[in-house]
Amino acid sequence: MGTNFKAKHSVLATSIAAVLAGNTAMAQDASSESSVALEEIIVTATKRESSVQDLSVAVTAVTGDQLTELSIVNILDLDKTVPGMQVKNSGNDPVIIMRGAGAAGTNDISVPVYIDGQYRPRAGQALASYLDVERVEVLRGPQGTLFGRNTLGGLVNVIANKPSTEDFEFGAAATLGNYSLRKVEGFVNIPMGDMFAARITASDTFRDPYVVNTFNEDGGLKDADNTYARAQLGFYPSDDFDLTLTATYWEDTANGNADYAYKVLGVPVNPATGATNGMTGIMEPRQGTSATANGGRPQAGEYPTDYTAATDSDPYRIANDFGASRDIKETSFSAALNWDLDFATLRAAATLFDYEEYRLTDSDLSPNPSADLDNRGPQALDCTWWNYYPATDCGLVAGQRVNSKAIQADVNLNSNSEGPLQWTVGYYFYDDSGDGDTSGEFVWGYTSSATPQNPVWAHWLYQGNGGTQSQAIYGQAAYDLTDDLTVEAGLRYSEDERRSYTMYLDTGLNWGTWPPSFDNPEWVADRTSAWPTLFTVKGSEINGKASNTDYKLALKYNLNDDVMVYGSVATGYIGGSPKGGGNFELTDPNTVDAYEIGVKSTLLDGAMRLNASAYRNDFDGLSTTVFVEQNGTILAQQAPGGSMSSQGLEVEMNWQATGQLFLNAGVSFDFSELDEFSEQESRFDEGGTLDPVSGDRFHYLQGKDARFSPDYTIALGASYSIPMGSMGELVPGAFLYHSADYKTQNVEYFFAKQEAYTTLDLRATWYTPLDDVSVQAYAKNVTEEVYLTETTVFSRGRAMGDYNAPRTFGVRVAYNF
Repeated sequence: MGTNFKAKHSVLATSIAAVLAGNTAMAQDASSESSVALEEIIVTATKRESSVQDLSVAVTAVTGDQLTELSIVNILDLDKTVPGMQVKNSGNDPVIIMRGAGAAGTNDISVPVYIDGQYRPRAGQALASYLDVERVEVLRGPQGTLFGRNTLGGLVNVIANKPSTEDFEFGAAATLGNYSLRKVEGFVNIPMGDMFAARITASDTFRDPYVVNTFNEDGGLKDADNTYARAQLGFYPSDDFDLTLTATYWEDTANGNADYAYKVLGVPVNPATGATNGMTGIMEPRQGTSATANGGRPQAGEYPTDYTAATDSDPYRIANDFGASRDIKETSFSAALNWDLDFATLRAAATLFDYEEYRLTDSDLSPNPSADLDNRGPQALDCTWWNYYPATDCGLVAGQRVNSKAIQADVNLNSNSEGPLQWTVGYYFYDDSGDGDTSGEFVWGYTSSATPQNPVWAHWLYQGNGGTQSQAIYGQAAYDLTDDLTVEAGLRYSEDERRSYTMYLDTGLNWGTWPPSFDNPEWVADRTSAWPTLFTVKGSEINGKASNTDYKLALKYNLNDDVMVYGSVATGYIGGSPKGGGNFELTDPNTVDAYEIGVKSTLLDGAMRLNASAYRNDFDGLSTTVFVEQNGTILAQQAPGGSMSSQGLEVEMNWQATGQLFLNAGVSFDFSELDEFSEQESRFDEGGTLDPVSGDRFHYLQGKDARFSPDYTIALGASYSIPMGSMGELVPGAFLYHSADYKTQNVEYFFAKQEAYTTLDLRATWYTPLDDVSVQAYAKNVTEEVYLTETTVFSRGRAMGDYNAPRTFGVRVAYNF
């Protein structure tokens, strides 16, 4: 970090020249090499089947076999295989950061996940297991013309294996590992004549927490307890027509990861003044105390008289009285049709999903309250200041209840001409704006030392409602000007309508044993004489409309049969959304102008793929999170943040060096900088620059590195096949990943900086002489590296952190899977 900007340009220019020169030289010498050709990778990144080497976009395709080999089970494991991709925790939710997108606030997810080409709007939906997957396609850079729907920095498309009428087939696997990992998974493919086939896939996973709760043994974090099932029915009446119906069910009942971050780092304090200070202070390793309620997060105590116990220095150990919980359920139904009409192929897909999530966390992040001053947590004070909860000790519990129902459809027509013109036109529709379709509730409760796991719930409830209805028409065409030169152009017109309103419910100064809910019958039944003053206030409803036109222009040129270079300019867009926190205005839209040049090469008689792309993204209309008081609590609200530029270089290589040795590598250079960008200082007593008009303090961040943008990352992989005659084959492998230093927040707090680190994963797979039976032993993070994946600040200066997974290892036994 902190590299001179001109030097960064020099690095990029030198690297690009080296890659182009190397590609040309290797192509010329290819005939002199003897090696084994790699299999061609076919993707659907342009809504039609194409070789990844023919596309004017940076695409990484990870096959199902590679997912298994590298023990990639969901989105949290994927980033090391994709140059420039970062996947970090934001509490219970994963955040994908790519080419700068996601490093600063946006109105919706800026690098979304698609399942079989269908958009998923909730961050939690990305946690679903990768099970019986054909491949995962990661498209880098804005995909505004063909995909739209918030693909500001790119997208991840998970494509499942489909039913087949060819053969009856089944497979299964069982995995055992440390932290009591137990996973079973399997599939069965059932042909039903020449026209029908079914494929059923299921898995069940359990794992003890990585993070141990020393106070409540059942309250650890970062565990696993999920079940996934998928049923598909394929209809193939002819070679020109196919229809696939899919139903999925996913349930996750793990404790989860806590909201925002789980580990108390301490309280940054200026020793000279006693005030909290995240810029130049020192970290006091203490939990802090609280004498008043402030936004659901405990306040820090007065320096240096805080009597609360010191924090635990072990990043994988906490001491909370309330055990966190996370309950996710998702059901989805989809249909996908392909129909060859001779002149063009009609593709249509529609999906209906219902996603529910309810999560609770220990909001005071401390042990059970006690009268013992030497062993009581931050909230262990006389709780009569709550007025409505006259107890002598109390802890705090907070959580969210999220509901999301949506329907979407994508219909497109793709030309089948053998001539110089290829085209795609389509229509897209998405709607989650119906009454009750999209809502989020903030719940709040209190615990006692006697029954910490049975909260008494607050007398109020805040609920946000709304959603989006979006539709778009799009088209993209490619025209061969010569045998080697192709021009591409794409256009997408989108209309978004946002709907938002809030509900605030208050029962007066009373409490109850059921969490308040607008539609929970148990809670209504609990409203006896303890609820004398029930009232509900509906906030003003806002309906905002926006439209936008995105485009892409590109040129491709074949230097020879094996090397293609391209250049493109494209745009991306995310419509404005309600600011939140009781503010019923829409934020500005998020936009990006993206420029990219790249090279795709197949070298050494097909044994090597070497691809590179250099890019620059200019973002505008980004936002930041501030906290405002409403109805006695603090709520998050999006406020204008500013702009950002991101430029970099990504190189990836796959090389079948011999019939036995396979090598792969990925390198990224990422120079993402904030431009006219500011964040309000709302957590520390000191820091920032005072605005004389508003009286607020701000950090002005122009020229500062964006968060999670290490100057470079390097990934190196290798595997070697060892024939063992009648004993089968042994394939050991290794994967090394190195990241330069980065920061976890855009404001340059001293505790939000992560030093460079290197991780090593090892594996060995034995393909036994028994048909289709394999045994894999694996170890991840062998070097036991510990690094920050998130930091945040709670009320009055308590610094919080989140860390990567520790060393894990296990054995997987599989049959045809």
